[in-house]
Amino acid sequence: MGAGLLAGVVLGEWLGDVHPERLRRLFRGRPAAEPMDPDHVERAVLRALRNTAATRRLTVSARVLEGGVVELWGTAPDERTRQAAGEAAAAVAGADVVVNRILVEGRDLPLGVPAPGSIS
Repeated sequence: MGAGLLAGVVLGEWLGDVHPERLRRLFRGRPAAEPMDPDHVERAVLRALRNTAATRRLTVSARVLEGGVVELWGTAPDERTRQAAGEAAAAVAGADVVVNRILVEGRDLPLGVPAPGSIS
């Protein structure tokens, strides 16, 4: 493995794509990102859900847990809308993991029955 790494460095130097500073940064690693304020992330997720056409009218709640985990719950009319809500939440900075507990009406619960714990 060491020979392969050395050959790659030599070849990269010869081609001009790799330089010592870039290698130092690569092997040092990236610093850990600052954790974001959970209230800020929660508001941003709810804003993203309101600003997404497919999820604008959903009855959905969001809660931010430790480590950037965002939990969504509520109801959606179909699987496509449920997935759109998860994608909108995942696009928010600070929402590292999205646990999508949104139930689909007619599949996960009878039509017209509110999801347990949902806020209207």
